[in-house]
Amino acid sequence: MEINSKITKCPQCGNFYDAARYTDCPNCQNGDSGAAGFSATMPLSGGSAGMAEGTFRKTEPLDYTPASAANSQFPPTMIGGETVSGGIDPVVGWLICIEGPGRGSDYRLHAGYNYIGREQGDVRISGDQQISRQNHAMVAFDEETCTYFVGPSAGRNLIRVNGKPVLNPVELQNYDVITIGTTKMMFVGLCGPHFSWRKG
Repeated sequence: MEINSKITKCPQCGNFYDAARYTDCPNCQNGDSGAAGFSATMPLSGGSAGMAEGTFRKTEPLDYTPASAANSQFPPTMIGGETVSGGIDPVVGWLICIEGPGRGSDYRLHAGYNYIGREQGDVRISGDQQISRQNHAMVAFDEETCTYFVGPSAGRNLIRVNGKPVLNPVELQNYDVITIGTTKMMFVGLCGPHFSWRKG
């Protein structure tokens, strides 16, 4: 069986069509203004008479606006922790600067990893040139065990807890003092035996 076809690319929309069947592009009719919503009835196979026919329609892409995602039915994705009402990533503890350029400042900690840096990170301690620009150290909170840890990350200078150097992550207790560069920060944990966001 011989099938005559002449596949042609439309110069207007780039659609390929059989020029042996159509004089104009069935997708856009070669730029005809009436092409929007165009519907063509084409044989589903072979072009033989009596074959089933189907309708092919030009479809428009979905209009997705990222700004509307906040109002969608899907909750926001959070790194590390659960969210509470309103999509808030709840605080699980604080670091309070007791010595150094940021003396008196407090920094909120959240579940998962909290990276410390001079210019970038979850905890930004500006003014201390002995702290790396980013990822000098990290404080982590494990929601499963309600345990806090502190450890080095990519910083060049040592960190200390209560005056002792920390080379690997160690567990933190309330009122431990973390020294990074010339900055000293006291740790205060919120979650523990008496309270957890998971338990309410």
